[in-house]
Amino acid sequence: MTALERMSKLTKSEIVAFANKYLNENNCAVIYKKRGQDPNEKKMSKPAITPIVMNRDAVSPFLKEIQESKVEPMSPVFLNFTTDLKQLKAKTGIPVLYKQNTSNDLFQLLYLFDMGNNNDKALGLAFQYMSYLGTPDMTAEQIKSEFYRLACTFRVMPGNERTYVVLSGLNENLPEAMALFEKLMANAQVNKDTYKNLSADIIKARKDAKLNQAQNFNRLVNYGIWGAKSPATNLLSEAELLAMDPQELINRIHQQNSYEHRILYYGPSGEKELLATINKLHNTPRKLTKIVPNDQFKMELTNQTKVFIAPYEAKQIYMSQISNRGEKFDSSMEPVLNLYNEYFGGGMNSIVFQEMRESRGLAYSANARIIQPSYLKYPYMFRTQIATQNDKMIDAIKVFNDIINEMPESEAAFKLAKDGLIARLRTERIIKDEVLWSFIAAQDLGMKEDSRIKLYNDVQTMTLKDIVNFQNKWIKNRTYTYCILGDEKELDLEKLKEVGPIIRLTPEDIFGY
Repeated sequence: MTALERMSKLTKSEIVAFANKYLNENNCAVIYKKRGQDPNEKKMSKPAITPIVMNRDAVSPFLKEIQESKVEPMSPVFLNFTTDLKQLKAKTGIPVLYKQNTSNDLFQLLYLFDMGNNNDKALGLAFQYMSYLGTPDMTAEQIKSEFYRLACTFRVMPGNERTYVVLSGLNENLPEAMALFEKLMANAQVNKDTYKNLSADIIKARKDAKLNQAQNFNRLVNYGIWGAKSPATNLLSEAELLAMDPQELINRIHQQNSYEHRILYYGPSGEKELLATINKLHNTPRKLTKIVPNDQFKMELTNQTKVFIAPYEAKQIYMSQISNRGEKFDSSMEPVLNLYNEYFGGGMNSIVFQEMRESRGLAYSANARIIQPSYLKYPYMFRTQIATQNDKMIDAIKVFNDIINEMPESEAAFKLAKDGLIARLRTERIIKDEVLWSFIAAQDLGMKEDSRIKLYNDVQTMTLKDIVNFQNKWIKNRTYTYCILGDEKELDLEKLKEVGPIIRLTPEDIFGY
């Protein structure tokens, strides 16, 4: 008898009896996490650190043997957006992106709306609420049980720019699962007690977020990129949460399918079968409502040096340098940009990692790169990130700026970066539903083919000189916004003032509540 078969024979009473016997206060360990200052803490003076001379160009006999071994390189496989997916049309002209799953009997069906929390800051709340709701003839528990019986699941994920409505599971049950999901979308009904509990959970989670170092840093960086008004701070206030009429959220759920959207499908169904299912079960009006683009949030140009400090008591700081000069997406420069990122700020062999961590011991982690925009409306951005001890902050800033502006040049490191990028392009395979998302990402940037084709072809002939020229034009002598999360009492503020004017931010500033 298999483990699954043995488990299937267990009854609720047997589980309860087991818990009562073995899980009680006499046979468990209770651990309390206490916040505060350790009275026994001893502070040690910072020792002098002698930089290690990096031997990037040295080659050991073992490495030479590996480099000289002959390996037949794999051929790259790139996407063809004409043959690797199908673009279909459902009723009312809804675009359907189709990719057949030939591996198993599972499917994923997704409604993609080009609207999100930037359009309506209550949208995310509405769909959080939806997962706890029932309909006039089914409770929330009955709906969950039915999805479980069908071996299917659903989730709705509103982002800042888009909302993703996802149904997935066993393809033979797609029609039943889709009908049930559409029923919930159209007929979800208010449960005031559930909303009261949900709003309390959200308020508690927000308070907890302010205790988390990573979340504080993420919000600080968002402030540095967007300013005080940003997608991250576009939230319902606590007063708005508590005053919200749950029926308003229900109305949003009911109306969602009336907006223009696309459908993505990855599964075993044939094209005609899929379209027939969608046309029969997908509840939409005859004419869909156009989505009005929302451009209320603008990334701030870095016209002058600023130093933002947000408080967090810890023995290390998190710091990011952000530079936005407003340069728009240019597909022709993507190959050299990718190789620059690989060489300068990519992995453990990169200039940044070796100089900041390995050679000088100034960071626990460090990286730097040009960040490509995900939409045409957004600019390129150069960003660094470092985690270091409080007393190493000034040294870290100085050395980081030195290697950014006067990039160390190493033919050996460049060859490793170039070979690594080419090897990754040769071996990478975009398959399954990733094909659909690659197509959408290309559309978002106005591209008609897989960007890796040009990257692979162009990088073959690039030299270190190309990277140096790129660095001189795109990176050298930029102006930065410095975002520092740390304990002011532990920082050398006088030296920091020499970097730029200090602007102190509160947790309320960066979180928006």
